[in-house]
Amino acid sequence: MRIILSLFIVITLISCTNDDGAGGTYVKPSIDYKGKFRKGHVRKPVSTDKNAINNRTRSKYYYETRGKYRKRNK
Repeated sequence: MRIILSLFIVITLISCTNDDGAGGTYVKPSIDYKGKFRKGHVRKPVSTDKNAINNRTRSKYYYETRGKYRKRNK
């Protein structure tokens, strides 16, 4: 019984760490300007890929011209 309990505690402690292993930044919980609670989370790190800026620009262009969030002319 003690082995099972200690194993459960170890697994719980390992799963509760805030480090995602990829060098992200922890953002603390806060309250936004509307008074809503924002949960704490780990923000993904900035990409070091040499094509990252090109990919972001291409993605932004797609969503502005053909994507789901396009402003529709009536």
